[in-house]
Amino acid sequence: MLGQKLLTTLHKETNRLSGIDLTDRSLVVDVPHRYSRIDLTVRKTSVDAICEMKPQVIVHTAAMTAVDRCEQEKELCWNTNVVATENVVTAAQKIGARLIFISSDYVFDGKNGPYTEDSLPNPINFYGRSKLAAENIIRGADISWTIIRTIVLYGVGINTRASFVTWLLDQLRAGKPSSIVDDQWGNSAIADDLASGIDRIITLQRDGIFNIANHGYMSRFEFARLIADKFQLNRGLIAPISTAALDQPAGRPLHSGLDVRKAERELHTSFRTTEEALMLYKEQEKEMDDRTTSE
Repeated sequence: MLGQKLLTTLHKETNRLSGIDLTDRSLVVDVPHRYSRIDLTVRKTSVDAICEMKPQVIVHTAAMTAVDRCEQEKELCWNTNVVATENVVTAAQKIGARLIFISSDYVFDGKNGPYTEDSLPNPINFYGRSKLAAENIIRGADISWTIIRTIVLYGVGINTRASFVTWLLDQLRAGKPSSIVDDQWGNSAIADDLASGIDRIITLQRDGIFNIANHGYMSRFEFARLIADKFQLNRGLIAPISTAALDQPAGRPLHSGLDVRKAERELHTSFRTTEEALMLYKEQEKEMDDRTTSE
């Protein structure tokens, strides 16, 4: 999802774009770019391929983000989130490329969010530990780097894994009741704002750590009811539940959230409110539906 948004956002006369994924062919057909099918966990193949491309900037978005699956399949999670990052860092060092890495609010324990870029990480699940390990590899490398932490990412894309927003919309449109936690707090991020923030980081050559998310600190239950309202769906289908009652394999940070004031100040930009982001999603979803219908 984010990779697709980045190709569209970074499509400019000054840029030559390349993409790496595991699919046989690129999902994006309307943006000129070079595409390679590469498994980033395979060291020689991935390092050789990136070095052959010779990018000036690498935006490393690949990750295993299914939190409970990460808890249950730790080796796969570590290979995908940490080993792959080691390989990308090795390539960046060889060719002198800048590296931009996408991390998560899950590097925090959720005891006293919203968090700033200077807050002390303390992950409480394996996914969070893998992202923090990847961050530490990057911070210790002899390269120019930027780490971006984001939260509850969603957006319109082709063949993307369901986000919280898309999953909930599917549930509500099917008339299915949904139990949503009312004790997890934070904000969320539409992929468009994350992509535009990355564009600003590249243009301004900003190093360091940045939080990128939308404005609107609320419980996940409140977020779900806001989604129902913005899409004119039945909020009565949404019922509150506690995190403990779900008995999930991985722990969740309860009071999370990301403070984005540093990013807005240093990148000379502003991010949407949650309401504005949901309306953008609604517009893009309709455009995609119309395009699919016409085809």
